[in-house]
Amino acid sequence: MVILRPLVMSDLSQILAWSHDEAFCLANGWPLGLSSEKLQDWFVRLLNNPPADLVRRGIVLAGAEHPEELLVGFVDLRDLNLLEKRARFRIAIGEEAYRNQGVDYAAGKLMLAHGFNELGLERITAEERGSNVRMRSLMERLGFTLEGILRQHETYQGIREDIYLYGMLRQEFKG
Repeated sequence: MVILRPLVMSDLSQILAWSHDEAFCLANGWPLGLSSEKLQDWFVRLLNNPPADLVRRGIVLAGAEHPEELLVGFVDLRDLNLLEKRARFRIAIGEEAYRNQGVDYAAGKLMLAHGFNELGLERITAEERGSNVRMRSLMERLGFTLEGILRQHETYQGIREDIYLYGMLRQEFKG
């Protein structure tokens, strides 16, 4: 069973492990080779003084198959603007064994439901690199609509990449 919960200090060791996964770091814009001390400082600041425009939840597997909760990633609503009732969606699966296993879809549905039903958002957007076909597919499975493409907008691993812009309105969400 996939659940979302706030991150806690005991999650630090798991997040430290993800920081050594080059593919994870590159996919999520984390600097490679970040020292444990710097990552811990960042994490403590995030827990003690989270940005007002960020809702970040840990993606946890729990239940009979996982008697001890297993943190496998996190999902965000960032650039949260309650006045305009919008936010930007982002998801990251840190545990390689759980990538492409449907965990991202289940967690995405839970966070979208939180944004639309509990926070009262009317619009949630997402951005994905053109080369990240798996994440673009996830956005479409979650119900996002492709709204545009910023051609050759960002450099990723030395290559100019298109950025795909997705959006979802509250009435389009199928929770």
